[in-house]
Amino acid sequence: MTYTAVLPILGFDNIERYELQKIDDIFYRLVEAQNQTPSFLLITPAALRDDYTFEIPDEAAQKLGLSETVAPVTLNIMIVDSVPENSHINFLAPLLFNPQNGKMGQVVLDNAQYPQFGLAEPLANYLKKESEKCD
Repeated sequence: MTYTAVLPILGFDNIERYELQKIDDIFYRLVEAQNQTPSFLLITPAALRDDYTFEIPDEAAQKLGLSETVAPVTLNIMIVDSVPENSHINFLAPLLFNPQNGKMGQVVLDNAQYPQFGLAEPLANYLKKESEKCD
């Protein structure tokens, strides 16, 4: 689905339209709609942690067209390393998508309010937790 960036991704303020492509139930690919670059690998935060909740600022919710009846799809940018365990996830600046109106944007959370979320958390931290659950 194609989305209009009403809250731009930091550093990519000039890009207005993105295409969100579902890879599987956990991963997505986000590409600039016209040229297909840049390209971001996104991950569903619920696949890694069950404590990922935050309050969406009113201004952001309004721009995205969110309400009590319209919840966003929340995804996080993943910085991929050649060794998958060395990849990192940005939990401090989630991307929010409103599939009902085709609007999306990045919200930067206040680190002081959400100290449990990091800007570049190692994927390995969550892989260990998953393997411990299986033991």
